Amino acid sequence: MKLFTINKLAYAALFFLFFAGVTAHAADGDLKLEAQLILCSNAAQPKSRPVAPEIEQKLLRLPLKWQHYYVVNSQTFSVAKNESKPVALGKSALDVKNLGGEKVEVTLVGFGKITQSLTKGQVLVTGSNDDSSLIVVRQVN
Repeated sequence: MKLFTINKLAYAALFFLFFAGVTAHAADGDLKLEAQLILCSNAAQPKSRPVAPEIEQKLLRLPLKWQHYYVVNSQTFSVAKNESKPVALGKSALDVKNLGGEKVEVTLVGFGKITQSLTKGQVLVTGSNDDSSLIVVRQVN
């Protein structure tokens, strides 16, 4: 009976070590990100493409003065660990750097840097060079 328990413990330990290794390897690889230029408005614009519901929920929780959010432009790109990628959205220019471990540093050219962990489901929201728009960066599959 004792041998059976030790075998279970050994298999469980191997499973968790394998899982930890796979997770660590995935975190150190390329990050696939999406940057969106979002138009903010208090008036509904039926001909514009609204943001995804999960992004809208997050934006509505922020202390912003707008009620409606629409995607003007979006770009999907990959960034290797310790590399950076320039991204242009409308009048705004970003530099996105992968710091490893799902952590990114976003520099809005002319305004400053934001460093944040960006796991799946989280979004990084920053201003843009236009008063009525925002930039949202998120990790995609």
